[in-house]
Amino acid sequence: MKLALRILSWVLCITLFVGATGLGALALGLLASLSGTGPLWLRSLGALTGPLADVLGASHWSGVVQALALIGLTSLLMGLAAYVKPRS
Repeated sequence: MKLALRILSWVLCITLFVGATGLGALALGLLASLSGTGPLWLRSLGALTGPLADVLGASHWSGVVQALALIGLTSLLMGLAAYVKPRS
């Protein structure tokens, strides 16, 4: 039972970390597309936030507010991943 909980904790930790990494990449891409000075691949990644904002109903927010919301969600997920990580 203890081993199963430990494995579940690791799976949850890795899932949260991967999700936070994806949100962080989207936030970085959105900031690069707002400034217009980032590399093309990063600005293209930022363009993916438009359809995502439409689905979530946040398309009426400005780009800066969307980026700040993504940064906040990224830090929340990273904090949860650190909290859930099994200790030895």
